[in-house]
Amino acid sequence: MTGLVVTLLVHAALVATWQQARKLRLPVQGEAEFVQWVRVQPRLPEAAAVEAAPDRPRVHAAPGPSAASAPPAPAPEAIAAAAPVEVVTAPAAAAEPAAGTARQMIEQAMRDAGAVDRAVRKDSKPTIVAPRDSPQIRMANKFREAAALAPNKWYEGPKIVELVNDGGDGARRFRVVTPLGIYCITERSPATSIDMIEKHGKQRITNCGHEHEQPVNPQEWRTARD
Repeated sequence: MTGLVVTLLVHAALVATWQQARKLRLPVQGEAEFVQWVRVQPRLPEAAAVEAAPDRPRVHAAPGPSAASAPPAPAPEAIAAAAPVEVVTAPAAAAEPAAGTARQMIEQAMRDAGAVDRAVRKDSKPTIVAPRDSPQIRMANKFREAAALAPNKWYEGPKIVELVNDGGDGARRFRVVTPLGIYCITERSPATSIDMIEKHGKQRITNCGHEHEQPVNPQEWRTARD
C-alpha cells in the first residue's frame, strides 16, 4: 500500500514538472555578437627635442705685427704652373701587347677557318688523283704482262685475260693461254641480231695476232677522299 502511494506521488510530480516546462518561454535570441581583435602597433617613444645651443659670437683677433710684415702668399695659378707635369706612358705601353694578342687571335681564327673549309671541300667535292707512276712501277707492270703471255706448264690451267676491244661494237674479247698455245675468244655484242647468233653462234674463236690489243686494266684513278 505504501509503495503504491509513493508511485502515485512520483508520477504526479513528473506530470506537474512537465506542465511547468511547457509554460516556460524560450529566451529571445538576438543577433550573434562578434569580437574582432585588432593588432595595434606599439607607440614609439617621443623623441626628445634637442635644443640647439646658441652660437657664440666669434671674436676676431687683431692682426699682430708679424702678419703685417709677412710676404703675400703666392696665387694658386702660380703654384700650379710651378709644379712639374708628370706624363704617364704605362697605359700606352700596355696597349701594344694587347693589340698584338688580338691580332694573333684573329690570325689563328682565320687559319682554323681555312682548315675547316679545306676539310669540307675534300669531303664534298673530292678531286681526282692520278695513279702512282715511276720507272720501277712501269717495269713491274711489263714483267707481269710478259708472265701472262708465257705458256703454261702442262699441269697448269689456262690463263684467261680480257682484252680491250677497239671496234666499238660492244663485243668482248678474251685471250686464253694454254700449254698448247694462245687463242682468243670473241663474244658477240648484245646488239647482234638473233639470226646472226643462231647461224654463227654467240662466240668466235680467232687468233690473237694483233699487237695493239692490250689487256683491260682496272681503274687506278682514285679520289682524294680515298
